[in-house]
Amino acid sequence: MEQLPVPADPKIPTSQQEAQDTVLRYLQQTIDALPEGISLDGTRYMVGDGTAYCEDDPADRNAPVKLEDWRDMKVPPGTDVNALIAQLGGVWEDWGWDVIERDGFDKPNRFGYAPDGYVLQVQARPDPTQAPSLTGSSPCFPGDLRQDDVQRPAVLNQSG
Repeated sequence: MEQLPVPADPKIPTSQQEAQDTVLRYLQQTIDALPEGISLDGTRYMVGDGTAYCEDDPADRNAPVKLEDWRDMKVPPGTDVNALIAQLGGVWEDWGWDVIERDGFDKPNRFGYAPDGYVLQVQARPDPTQAPSLTGSSPCFPGDLRQDDVQRPAVLNQSG
C-alpha cells in the first residue's frame, strides 16, 4: 500500500458546517485558479448529509465520519483533460500541499493533501470524452457532530 502524506498541522472540524465550509473554500479557490469557464456541478451527488464513515466497519452511528463533496467538472469544449489534471496538481503544489498521483484510481489523477488534513482529488473518467471529477474531503471528526441540515450549493462557479 502506498504511503500517504501526513498532515503537518491537522485541524479536526468542530462541526459538520465547519468541515463543509472549509471544503467549499478549497474547491472555490481551486476553480478560481484555473482558466475561465470552469465550474463544479454537484447536482447528481446531492444525496444524504455528505458524510461517510472513516472506518470500514463502524462500531455505531457515532463512529468518526468525514465530509465528502463530490463534483463533476464542467469545462469548455476542447479542454485537454490530462493537462487540466496536471494543472490542478500544480495549483495545489503552489499552495504548499503534498500532491501525488495514486495507484488504484483512474489515471491521470492528482491527490492534494493540505497541511490541515483536508484532501482534494481530481481524476480522469474511464470515458475520455467526459470531464474529470473533483472531490473534497475533510479530516475525520466525531460522528455525533453529523448534521442533516448543512446546505451545500449544487454548483460552484468561478468568482472572478
